[in-house]
Amino acid sequence: ESEGQIILFIDEIHTVVGAGKSDGAMDAGNLLKPMLARGELHCIGATTLDEYRKYIEKDAALERRFQQVFVDQPSAQDTISILRGLKERYEMHHGVRITDSALLAAAVLSDRYITERFLPDKAIDLVDESMAKLKMEITSKPNDLDAIDRKILQLEMEKLSLKNETSSGSDERRTAIDTSLENLKQRQQELEQQWTLERTGLDDVKALREKIDRTNREIEQAEQQYELNLAAELKFATLPKLQNELREKEEKLGTGERQLLRDEVTEDDIAKTVSSWTRIPVSKLLSSEREKLLRLDDELAQRVIGQGEAIRAVAEAV
Repeated sequence: ESEGQIILFIDEIHTVVGAGKSDGAMDAGNLLKPMLARGELHCIGATTLDEYRKYIEKDAALERRFQQVFVDQPSAQDTISILRGLKERYEMHHGVRITDSALLAAAVLSDRYITERFLPDKAIDLVDESMAKLKMEITSKPNDLDAIDRKILQLEMEKLSLKNETSSGSDERRTAIDTSLENLKQRQQELEQQWTLERTGLDDVKALREKIDRTNREIEQAEQQYELNLAAELKFATLPKLQNELREKEEKLGTGERQLLRDEVTEDDIAKTVSSWTRIPVSKLLSSEREKLLRLDDELAQRVIGQGEAIRAVAEAV
């Protein structure tokens, strides 16, 4: 019916062979064979080598219907291209941006330090978790404001405990506490206003990005349906206007002297996530190869005792 325009993709196809099979019953694999043989069904299946040998090879008739294609793990460079392709989708999902250097760091650091998993899965998970953490930071109270709230609570409790004290030292301390509370509450009010303003700005930016994404989909749909007037209006009038609004909002967000919130994931965020997974210090993750080589003799000296001359020779050779 689809005239070959639809291709069925079955992930973990080995689960199809023997699925629901019992004495005298047909499994899902046997249901596929006639359609595959007649060319009525175009199918791509994904499985591992071990599962293929265990399940697919045992069913020679089903194996004959498929052509084996070995897919290796992508390289770090290929993973970077994959991450760049997924970038916009993840930005829309989390409502935060990610720099290109962060994508590079995700591919390189995951390839180097997370050895028990494979690319691009581990790099994608790194990006996803880092963006989710930043999104949570935006919705949570900023650290600066939280620290002031805690300090105010601490001083108010101390002031309450001094309420019945009559010594001169207590009077001086109460006066000092009142002064500190006045300053802290003023600073608290300023930070709350700034936090509200920045959060509103980030919400506006997110809404504009969603409008731009929706407009791009409408343009694509209009072009597919040959509604050229609508496509032209969206592409050359609506879309540029939204993009200009987004640019102005983003510039306005970045003009503050010290921002409480940020909406961009950097390579430092990626390194922190890798560190939380592997327990490797962030400073070691971010140090360059040149810096590591310059410290090679010191690092070796901590592990190899009493072989200073040999260590120097090895370090110089490397």
